[in-house]
Amino acid sequence: MGKILTFYYVWYGVPWGPAKKWMGWNAVGYNPDIIIEGKRHIATADYPLDGVYDSLSIETLNRHIMQMNFAGIDGVILSWWGFNHYSNRVLETLLEVCPKDFTTIYYETAMTLKLKEKDRKTAINKIIDDLGKILRKYATKDGWIKLDGKPLLVIYIADQYTVNEWSIIRTTLEDKGYSFFLLGDTFNLEYLKVFDGLHTYNPIKITRKAQDYKEIYSSIGEKIRKRNKLFAATVCPGYDDRKIRRPGIYIPRQDGKYYHEAWIAALKSNADMMLITSWNEWLEGTEIEPSLQYEYKYLYITKDYVKIFKDRSIL
Repeated sequence: MGKILTFYYVWYGVPWGPAKKWMGWNAVGYNPDIIIEGKRHIATADYPLDGVYDSLSIETLNRHIMQMNFAGIDGVILSWWGFNHYSNRVLETLLEVCPKDFTTIYYETAMTLKLKEKDRKTAINKIIDDLGKILRKYATKDGWIKLDGKPLLVIYIADQYTVNEWSIIRTTLEDKGYSFFLLGDTFNLEYLKVFDGLHTYNPIKITRKAQDYKEIYSSIGEKIRKRNKLFAATVCPGYDDRKIRRPGIYIPRQDGKYYHEAWIAALKSNADMMLITSWNEWLEGTEIEPSLQYEYKYLYITKDYVKIFKDRSIL
């Protein structure tokens, strides 16, 4: 497979952009209209090098595509929250401007949880309807990522639903004539009965030490490959959500050391695919998008490791 994909967040808006209002940057009561020492008062640990932006802006999308291309990133897994959400408008626009084989969605199961608490069957039917419409309306476009010739769908927190429930979802969609490659966010190997591959969104859920990834990834990767399924290893530069949560979690970047260790561990696992958390989850401080604090540092680090991943003979 050999792809490098990054998780992409598109919930940002500015009053002078398509959103016509503040979105994302103003989380948990921050006020971006306040400017202190040249920087807006925003809910992020770091500050975007290019300033605050609107996710639906063509200028923003083109800049991100260009920067990702520089770093060797093949495409994005776009955090998707429904057809009436801003993320769907961005998805539609991105598919019009992105390169071939560049975009897929991260189906956010979190949006179904309240419905699931009331009626699991209704929640399952919603997932079936959502994924069916995605496959019909968007996944046929040239910009959609294909694996093994099939449209890629990526599911966040797959184990919010049981293996049997996912089997119902998949079988129902396939009976309707849809073919797709399903990548799930879980390391529970039972889900390989339904999913074509597994990953974890954020490795800090497993361990807060990047050097520990090596043993975890090598072990899980071997087990997944023995079942002839895909293993996608996730790398992350650090984590800091203390501006939006109390007490929050802080995993220092250590001047890039954490990111280096994560990449080395992921590469040693012989993963089929690499995922980067994240391009721009600024609220949790996992972004590799250029910032005032780090400038282009994390794009250059990414570029170096992408070269290694693309040419396994270097290892």
